[in-house]
Amino acid sequence: MPKRKLKVFVDAEVLIAPHFSGIGHYTLELLRALDGLIEDRSDIEISLGVYYKRVAQIRAYGFRNFKIRRSPFPLRLSNAMKIRGWQPFYDLFFGKKIYLFPNYTSWPLLFSKSISIVYDLSFEYFPQYVEPRNQKFLSDNVKKSVKRSTKIITISTNSQKEIVKFYGIPKGNVSIVYPGVDQKEFYRRPDSEIKDVMARYGIHGKYILFVGNIEPRKNLKGLLLAYEKLSADSRKQYSLLLVGARGWLDDEIFEIIGRLRKNGNHIQQPLEYVNDHDRPAIFSGASLFVYPSLYEGFGIPPIEAMACGVPVITSNNSSLPEAVGKAATMVDIKSIGDLANAMKSVLGNPKLQANMIQGGYQQADKFSWDNEAKKLLRILEDTNN
Repeated sequence: MPKRKLKVFVDAEVLIAPHFSGIGHYTLELLRALDGLIEDRSDIEISLGVYYKRVAQIRAYGFRNFKIRRSPFPLRLSNAMKIRGWQPFYDLFFGKKIYLFPNYTSWPLLFSKSISIVYDLSFEYFPQYVEPRNQKFLSDNVKKSVKRSTKIITISTNSQKEIVKFYGIPKGNVSIVYPGVDQKEFYRRPDSEIKDVMARYGIHGKYILFVGNIEPRKNLKGLLLAYEKLSADSRKQYSLLLVGARGWLDDEIFEIIGRLRKNGNHIQQPLEYVNDHDRPAIFSGASLFVYPSLYEGFGIPPIEAMACGVPVITSNNSSLPEAVGKAATMVDIKSIGDLANAMKSVLGNPKLQANMIQGGYQQADKFSWDNEAKKLLRILEDTNN
């Protein structure tokens, strides 16, 4: 009996969203790796669905082996229909296929199978860290998506456990496809490049680095207060560099930044938005990377820092121990004193730094987009059987 052709439709809304988020990066890199995997596979047909006025944006990514299907629904209308429960059966427009929805929520289907990617359940377990309107949207719609999906993909064992427990679904229906690190981009950059990028963004001297959105869940308040506890000599030698877009509920964070600066502390922020191409150089220039999140579905910035040869301190909660393994120093992030002591220990111990850097390179090697795309392809093929 001939093998059934694998036909997949990917809802590509996240690739044309106005704010290109971590979900957009995850989807893009996974699709790029998948595009390479199916180069000579005539038994696989993958289509990307996008609002017809945004087709040029998708073509600009340079996918070689995907078809582009024009959707009649702009992003705003799509979200409005989800909120009101007015979504039509999506496969009436695009035919019988396996539908991959990479942004938590899905469309109903009449005669097709679907896979939804649910990254974490922070909106259920830690609603105080999510903007209220977005929290309600996710809580209402992810529940529907999980119920009608054939399979769920998530990005860590911790998230898998939370999804299984919260929605009461079999563990076998929830697969893990980790984020990856593109080590053709994230590697230790030469000093000349680091200096050029620092100059371009107005960054000076040695620095302790944080990369992420400026919002409560990232625990910038804890990081700032821990930095304040370092000795005056350490704070004079190392500034604290914060790289990230403003999130929400950030007034208290900026009040603390203002107070610390007023007291002579050197808190740096780039003069403009840091583009993706320059991030590896900024990682490479750091003396230490600190990622003190209160919760993460995975947490890719610590792995990117490791790939760039930087020692990492992070939280011992949620999925972060799974992400960093034994290569990072992990602390109870609720204790500002513990975080400050960890920063002192690493900055003051060159031998420890060298061991952490070596372990970090080995840990980063575990997260490859090519390997994760192979996992995704196996999940699609299993769903097709």
